[in-house]
Amino acid sequence: MNKKTKHLINSILFGTTSIIYFFLAYIGFSKQNIDLSKYRQYENIIIDKGIDIHYSSKGHESDVFYISLKGLDEDLGIYRMSKNYTDLLEQLNIGDKVTVYYRPSKNKENINIDLIQVEKNNKIIIDKNEYEKKESSLIYIGIVAGLGTLLMAYRYYKFGSIF
Repeated sequence: MNKKTKHLINSILFGTTSIIYFFLAYIGFSKQNIDLSKYRQYENIIIDKGIDIHYSSKGHESDVFYISLKGLDEDLGIYRMSKNYTDLLEQLNIGDKVTVYYRPSKNKENINIDLIQVEKNNKIIIDKNEYEKKESSLIYIGIVAGLGTLLMAYRYYKFGSIF
């Protein structure tokens, strides 16, 4: 492979990787300052609750807190890295009437962890800020990785090596 072809392939690789990382940051940014009126709202009685397994698209299993509502065809849940769901297990009980805000999922077999906010008796139990904080990690990962890729590209073209 000649030098020009290698240079072109590396340029495409660095450019594409940077775009992907900055796109991740954009996705994280777009999930900040959530307007609840743009999400599905549902109000009914909790018929089941607990800790169960959520399967990610890559097959990774995570323990999540979930609730099932009467008349809703999907279970709604929340994932916390700390795995501490004690407060939710104590505050939300079977028979409680709650209002939930969520993003519907196409996969009805898996717990939908796009639960934005839960209210009970006009009191916020799960705040949308918790969801926003979780999504903000995409911003940091995207920006740091995108800038890192650009730095590697600069070093490669300036010095002929990444390190």
